[in-house]
Amino acid sequence: MLEILVTQIENIIYKLIPRLPNFMRTPLYRKFLLLRKLRDYLILAKGDLSYEDRLEYAETSRSKEHLICSLQGYNNNVYFSRLDTDDMEIFKFVPDNKIEGQIGIYFHGGGYFYGGVNSHKNFISNLTNDLKMTIYFFHYRLSPEYNFPAAHEDAKKVLEHIDSIHPEDSKVWLGESAGGNLATGLCIDEKFEIKPSALVLMSPWLDLSDKMVDRSYLKNKDILLSHEGMKDVGVYYSNGQDPTDPIISPLFGDISSFPPVFIQVSSSELLFNDAIEFIKKLDSQDIDNKLDVWDNLWHAWQFFPTRESEEARKRINRFIKELELINK
Repeated sequence: MLEILVTQIENIIYKLIPRLPNFMRTPLYRKFLLLRKLRDYLILAKGDLSYEDRLEYAETSRSKEHLICSLQGYNNNVYFSRLDTDDMEIFKFVPDNKIEGQIGIYFHGGGYFYGGVNSHKNFISNLTNDLKMTIYFFHYRLSPEYNFPAAHEDAKKVLEHIDSIHPEDSKVWLGESAGGNLATGLCIDEKFEIKPSALVLMSPWLDLSDKMVDRSYLKNKDILLSHEGMKDVGVYYSNGQDPTDPIISPLFGDISSFPPVFIQVSSSELLFNDAIEFIKKLDSQDIDNKLDVWDNLWHAWQFFPTRESEEARKRINRFIKELELINK
């Protein structure tokens, strides 16, 4: 019965609402995303999850990545290709009239257990078109099959490869949710020399330990994420490592040498305080930053076909342009 209900809700979210007039979409998403969250709550109510439970949940989520992708249409002004590499999955998005001298590298989210080009392709095409900047997108190993530091090590290998292709270009790292965590953790990692010219984070997950940030009073406001689920996934992904390790939870790290940072977050989402506390750290070190707060939206709303999503991309573009990164 639950699966039938979930399927009906997903049909409304992914197929019906995108066909409706733009002004109707955001209010309807607020209603139906909350119902979808019920599924996660019921699964977690089972108690301790076994490896098999986690794998089944991850595989179910991965099987529906095409639905997430379909929320936005692919932008035909962007050329998509895959790089010819033996042991890395790297994809390239090149816009018409691209700006020379700078590139973007995108770190995808998905709680470290799902996500990839099948979920992000259309969104990245629109982001690429708006920024007029070539963007690279890559896969990393996922949980529960692979936990920390697998994604971190995969990302380092990809960044080294891209840096060898674009040694002189400015590089903007962009990421949402867990991808924001991954990108920020690499900035924290003192043993890794490659760093970005700027960091753009959308609804970033910056504290996997759930120890520094009190999220409890936001758990009922968030219509997409389960507080219990996020904490459980974070600890599990940490793989026995202290989840307050700065590379796992950048909120605990030294950010004194960070590049300019742009954070986009909703005041109604579970990760709102992650953004607030991280901006405080950046301010304390006089690191150039901008916090872009949106009200009455949800986690990673940028993926949805709404006016707010379009405006969010425009604000990201404005931030990058104002940095004047080319030839720096």
